[in-house]
Amino acid sequence: MLSEKQVPKNFWSEAVNWIAHVLNRSPTLAVKDMTPEEAWSGVKPNVDYFQVFGCIGHVHVSDSKRKKLDDKSFQCVLLGMSEESKAYCNDPRKSASHICAIPQKD
Repeated sequence: MLSEKQVPKNFWSEAVNWIAHVLNRSPTLAVKDMTPEEAWSGVKPNVDYFQVFGCIGHVHVSDSKRKKLDDKSFQCVLLGMSEESKAYCNDPRKSASHICAIPQKD
């Protein structure tokens, strides 16, 4: 998964967390007619926010963090999602990870 999306190997833990997150919200044979998350919590999970690991997106830069002629967004690589509608993104320009709003896909 990391090599396919050309994500640096130091983000392997984010890849494993995303795989576990997706598998817990996917149907299995072990639990009939429900997902493991649904069997555990009793609530059907929402998967509308799922995006492809390693996809390219754009993150908005707030007005307070940029000057008049600066870019309004920057390109990032999606590393994972959380239920609080936040995304974990890698900014390749700075080699840094950020917690941000869900990025807009290209």
